[in-house]
Amino acid sequence: MARRMIIPRHAADPRLALAILLAVYCFNFIDRTIVSILQEPLKQELGLSDTQLGLISGTAFALFYSTLGVPIARIAERVDRPRIIAIALVTWSLMTMLCGFATNFLQLFLCRVGVGIGEAGGTPPAHALLSEIFPPERRATAISIYSLGVPLGILFGAVAGGAIGEALGWRAAFMLVGAPGLILAVIVLVVIKDPRSVAAATDRAAAMPPPSLGQAIAYLASRRSFVHLTAGITVASTAGYGILAFTAPFLMRQFDMGLAAAGSATGIVSGLAAGVGTLLGGVLVDRAMRRDRRFGAWIPAAGLMLATPLSITAYMQGEWIVVVLLLTVSGVAQFLYLGPTYALVQSLAGTRMRATASALVLLTVNLVGLGIGPPLTGWLSDHFASIQADGTADAAAAGLRVALSLIATLYLWGACHYLLAARHLAADLDRSD
Repeated sequence: MARRMIIPRHAADPRLALAILLAVYCFNFIDRTIVSILQEPLKQELGLSDTQLGLISGTAFALFYSTLGVPIARIAERVDRPRIIAIALVTWSLMTMLCGFATNFLQLFLCRVGVGIGEAGGTPPAHALLSEIFPPERRATAISIYSLGVPLGILFGAVAGGAIGEALGWRAAFMLVGAPGLILAVIVLVVIKDPRSVAAATDRAAAMPPPSLGQAIAYLASRRSFVHLTAGITVASTAGYGILAFTAPFLMRQFDMGLAAAGSATGIVSGLAAGVGTLLGGVLVDRAMRRDRRFGAWIPAAGLMLATPLSITAYMQGEWIVVVLLLTVSGVAQFLYLGPTYALVQSLAGTRMRATASALVLLTVNLVGLGIGPPLTGWLSDHFASIQADGTADAAAAGLRVALSLIATLYLWGACHYLLAARHLAADLDRSD
């Protein structure tokens, strides 16, 4: 089942394919997270509660993004993957633009559902493509570079979304960030060639049908390291998405920041710092695993354990610059897990189940992490604010501070799963080679 297929060198230019897929992933996260930066004007104009904001930024997107990822990945095991990525990109870009026309909670919720449907077809095919273009010893670095789309998308979405939202309004922000994806979809179709399509002409393994979904799940579930890596990234993402959704609102409430300033600060915390952590994690893991393959899980665990006290300490500070500095360091530590986790998932999976493996991980990451993280944070914020009983801005800020501190403790839970994954990683990788 895990037989390798031979990928011709002319099937794809690795660096060009990686650059284009990185750009696609950037817009994936720009369109996914811009709603977090625009929460305060949305709250004011549409009269939304923090719980409703959490549902829009998390659950509305995650519901279909998570559940459709697996069936789309099954299609990607059989058909041209760049075509799937291009169709997905057009879909989520158009739905992001439609968010700018929403006039109430339900309309905005449904538009965010549409964004989730489109983005379900982006990442699993991209992971599978990169895993076939790059050899195993360079895979963590390659997927970490691709994963820079997360922080770069957050950074651009935060800065541009805040600036556009303040200058032209939140409706224009949705429309302007969604439009470039339509052009990028054409580039994907024209430039990227699926290496599997080229290999199929000469390699029997490439032409064989993929295993069934049941076979793929059984294969992956038998790798205990895969189970713990999935649990670890899911718990860590629950904290990460909850914190991301409410970082800008926290800065605006606690320090009376404007939308553009809060967006820029969030971009530094969630974008720049996360970019450094993501790239650093891939490079460190590729090098350290030459000595001991357990470092593939040890390094993410160490980062998550460090992120917890740094985040909690940040929310207790009285100066915004100190908050931003501490959250920046926390972001670097936290995101050490991202690239290595997806690279290990690809290495543990069989050749014709890589998109499926990625989709299964994303199913739990987004259904639980994105689906629960923001609304849970919003609910905790509303709950602790209500204890103040005066309904003032100070009460809203205090409630959100407590909520974010509690959510940050989930990083420790995620770290435990990475430590457990390390115990089985070397043996599971040997079985998958």
